[in-house]
Amino acid sequence: MKSENKEIFAGVILVALLIVCLLFLHARSVLDKKGTDFVLYAPFNQSDGLMSGADVRMGGIKVGRVVDQLLNKNYQVLVKMEFFKPISIPVDSSVIIETDGLLGAKHIEIVPGADEEYCVSGGELEYTQDALILSELMDKVNAYMREKKKKEESDTSENSELEEVENKEDVVTSQNNDMEEIKGKEEAVSPQNNDMEKSEEKEEPVE
Repeated sequence: MKSENKEIFAGVILVALLIVCLLFLHARSVLDKKGTDFVLYAPFNQSDGLMSGADVRMGGIKVGRVVDQLLNKNYQVLVKMEFFKPISIPVDSSVIIETDGLLGAKHIEIVPGADEEYCVSGGELEYTQDALILSELMDKVNAYMREKKKKEESDTSENSELEEVENKEDVVTSQNNDMEEIKGKEEAVSPQNNDMEKSEEKEEPVE
């Protein structure tokens, strides 16, 4: 009987701890979702992969979240950011859509500017950088590799042509040397023939 009471008591304690953990997580979630009236907007040409609820960070620290995305009159994506508390952000600050790692979730990083004027709630940050799309990056890398390979093949072909021309020049030079050598031998033989002719003329009897 005592053993059964201990098991029941342990079960009750475990259930109570589980309920407390769930209440804590729920309260934390509510606090995270609960923002302030301090909101800012940022226009992007494209916001691929950026979801509502994504983090808004400054210096890597979460200061707010993305609450909405809509098209403005210039057909840009206007991202609405809600902050947990009013924060001093210079009007010339940059807003960048970044990715956690190579394939992680996207979030917004705010890089503070140097202007002494600060944003007011409902204001718009003009300096933005769109999300990096992995497929476009891979296309650029593939195009670069194809261009590099094409250039290497072209350089190899040019080198082959240059080597062929050099080989032809070497052959022509060798032939010229052979011709000069033959010409030199002919010039050397010519005086000997002249001497022989003179010698034969001297040996002819006088009639």
